[in-house]
Amino acid sequence: MFGPVGQGNSRGMTTMLDDIAVSEAPVPKKLSPASAAVAQYLNVQIEAIFDGDAGLRRFEDPIHDTRVAIRRLRSTLRVFGSEFDPAAANSMEDDLKWFAGLLGEVRDCQVQARRFSAAVDTLPDVLVLGPVRARIRDDLRAVERPARERVTEAMASPRCLAMLAELRRWKVDPPLVPDLRNAQLDQQARRAYRKADRRLGTALRSNDDALLHRARKAAKRARYAAELITAGSGSTSAKRKVKTYKRIQTVLGDHQDTVVAAGVLRQMGAAAGTTAGENGFTFGLLYAREQQIARECREAASRLL
Repeated sequence: MFGPVGQGNSRGMTTMLDDIAVSEAPVPKKLSPASAAVAQYLNVQIEAIFDGDAGLRRFEDPIHDTRVAIRRLRSTLRVFGSEFDPAAANSMEDDLKWFAGLLGEVRDCQVQARRFSAAVDTLPDVLVLGPVRARIRDDLRAVERPARERVTEAMASPRCLAMLAELRRWKVDPPLVPDLRNAQLDQQARRAYRKADRRLGTALRSNDDALLHRARKAAKRARYAAELITAGSGSTSAKRKVKTYKRIQTVLGDHQDTVVAAGVLRQMGAAAGTTAGENGFTFGLLYAREQQIARECREAASRLL
């Protein structure tokens, strides 16, 4: 699936990383219970990233799970950034953002292909004018194919291999303040909650899709912060926050999906309308459907305040 990146490369890369871990691993620092909880949360995400990397090199497709692990790790570095070595955290955040962006280009095509196919299936045949399914398939494949090639190239790059090697070192010795207290983590998490609440309120008072997208990202960071607090202390309050921000993230995620989908459908409809043997009518129906879903998402989000 990912071209030249195969099992042989995976074994070679794993051997290289193992050598680095053995030869360069520092003596682990003694961590307080709160610092150990953060380290454990990081390790879960790092292991998921390693699993995703190995899966991709075996021609599997664990893109979604890999991106989620990267998001959780990036969120931890953002929300609790003052508790990390700044240089190490900033460098890792840049690398993770870069790689997640490449995976996202592939994932977007996968999501849209399923979304559009399901939407077309709900329409009566009389409203499906022209080779609608073929255009959806071919147009998205034309975007996905080079996106996959970019992922393949990135995985073989020195930058990606260095990032993975650094993550392996983090498992042994995270660049983390060793004597954190739960009160410090709670304070950082509460800041993330307040930011998420502010952004949602601001977004709902506007008619700006970009602000809703920012609110969604803030809600994700708040959710992941609450997850970390829950994992470390078992706080029932943090558990409630996880559920609250997960609901907000889901609704705003559905809204963002409609924004992306509507833009793609508009392009497809315009292309179909100027191509012999095709018709943009059905794409207009699908576009209107996305607009309706967007309105419903905004209403649902307003009820979550």
